[in-house]
Amino acid sequence: YFIQSNLRHSSMGFGTNLMKTLMFVFNGIVWILGLVMLIIGIIVLVEGQDWDDIVDGKTVPVSVLLVVLGIIIAVTGFLGCFGAMKQNPCMLLVYAIVLFIIVLIQLVAGILAFVYSEETEGLIKGNLEEFMEEYTGSPDKNTDAIFNIVMEEFSCCGVNGAADFALFTDNTKWNQKNVPDSCCKEMESNCGNNYTADNDKINHEGCLTKTSNWVETNMMIAGIVAVAVVVLQILAIIMACALRRGGQGVLA
Repeated sequence: YFIQSNLRHSSMGFGTNLMKTLMFVFNGIVWILGLVMLIIGIIVLVEGQDWDDIVDGKTVPVSVLLVVLGIIIAVTGFLGCFGAMKQNPCMLLVYAIVLFIIVLIQLVAGILAFVYSEETEGLIKGNLEEFMEEYTGSPDKNTDAIFNIVMEEFSCCGVNGAADFALFTDNTKWNQKNVPDSCCKEMESNCGNNYTADNDKINHEGCLTKTSNWVETNMMIAGIVAVAVVVLQILAIIMACALRRGGQGVLA
């Protein structure tokens, strides 16, 4: 009986130590991710204002959300790390409650993102069409600069295709025989002048398809990562509750 009792306590101690280690590592990563999210939020808040026009002025709300979430996640990671290390019942209880709330928020956010995902293409299309109508080619104009960056980065031209510059631009502001140099496969000065449909030096595909596909792909990746994170968070809540019981003398 004595040997069996010692083996049982040894096994439980090993299980507790293993949970402590897993909690410490997991929440250490969470803490770092929280700090990263906080830094990204600050960067978006400071430097992301140039993108306000393409996302209907939503860079500030998004950046503030990132900052707040970054702080919450970093604090949660801290509670998890030191609560597990010290096996402090109070810290572990607060950690489990906060993490449970975060999981609920993530689930609600995921559902809303899925419900409104079909509006993404419409939002992008509306802004790109507005850029087209107001395009002048001026490097000093904010919307023109953003549109040029989009066309260069995504190797695209116009909203639906390069011909859009002859159809939807204002001919008092833009020479409709030309496309921007940012539409060229290899950017050179005036490479977009006298555009023709058979010009193989121009990217003919529109930006709407490419940007929408990019957003959908990244949303899918984000969704898969989010599901994995939620599963890990649920496991962390279970381990926190188990360690809290251990800290009160049930385990250990």
